Amino acid sequence: MASHGGPAWIGAVVSVAVLFVPLAFPSLTRTARKILKPRRCDRCRGVGNNLCRLCKGRGKQGGVFTGLPLVKCRLCGGRGRQKCKPCEATGLANHWLYSPVSDGGWGPRGS
Repeated sequence: MASHGGPAWIGAVVSVAVLFVPLAFPSLTRTARKILKPRRCDRCRGVGNNLCRLCKGRGKQGGVFTGLPLVKCRLCGGRGRQKCKPCEATGLANHWLYSPVSDGGWGPRGS
């Protein structure tokens, strides 16, 4: 028995498996690599945010052509962009593999 409580030969079996499984099953290795590789989000193209659908990225509403006073966009708060919902603002389509952070840096500087 090894000091960690399991049989000593398990480490050797895992080492051999890591070395020889890719050689024995190349298609399995390619499939696993394809699934685990980070993929860019289709909605935001990997940026993590999208243009605001209300102000179209301007950050303002109103103006000369509408005849309304120019004010900050109420949907995006004047930023002109919104977090991408499908990728949770990570830019990755398979973000569940990489555990996104709860605060993606959308707060004021220094927070």
